[in-house]
Order: sequence, then structure tokens, then C-alpha cells
Amino acid sequence: MNLTLDYLRGNRKFLIPDFIVYGDYTEIEGGVLFGEQYPGGKRIMFAHNYISENEQPVNFGNLYDYKNNPLPNTLSNPKVIILPKNEVFCFIVGTETETGFKIAKTNSSENGLVDLLIIEME
Repeated sequence: MNLTLDYLRGNRKFLIPDFIVYGDYTEIEGGVLFGEQYPGGKRIMFAHNYISENEQPVNFGNLYDYKNNPLPNTLSNPKVIILPKNEVFCFIVGTETETGFKIAKTNSSENGLVDLLIIEME
């Protein structure tokens, strides 16, 4: 493996040890039914939404890898892999963005402890 070539191609990897997850994932599921009348017709619409607000937002610029080097503020096409270190189930909520991601744990009184492997995909 040529590390210089990987760096030039943008295939960067970061390991963040002992990351504490405190965000709970609580979800409210709601359905909305509404009607609309317009010239020439009528229609009924149904929307189904999931609402959650207790996730833990994480910005890449606030993280440090295992060598205590700060991560860049933005990553191109990042993928976060969670490596659990205790019994609390943790997961990524939604998709990762260029600047960060949201992480949460199942409803538990204890915080989650994980290692994060962040890979910049090509």
C-alpha cells in the first residue's frame, strides 16, 4: 500500500477512540391527511413523517484521531463505521454529510462507548 498515493487520491481514514454517545433516539411517527381544491379539480394527500430531536450532532472539525490530530472540517463523501465498546447499541441517524453526522443510542440509562472509523470514500 502506498500511503502517498492514498493521500493524493483522497482515501483518508480516521480512527476516533473512546467516543461517548449520549444522544437518545426517540421517534414520533405521525400521519397527516389534508385536502386541496384548485381550479379544475380536487385532491386528497397523505404525508407520513418521522420526527426525532434527541440525536447527538457531531461535526468532523470537533473530533481528534488516536494520534490527537484534529480532523478536517469537511470530508468528501464520508462514511462512519461504529465499533462498539460496551453493551449499549449505537447507530448513525440518517446519512453522513460533508461536515458531520448524527449519532444516537437506544433508550438506555447508560451512555454508549464506541470507537469511530471515519473513511473518506472515493
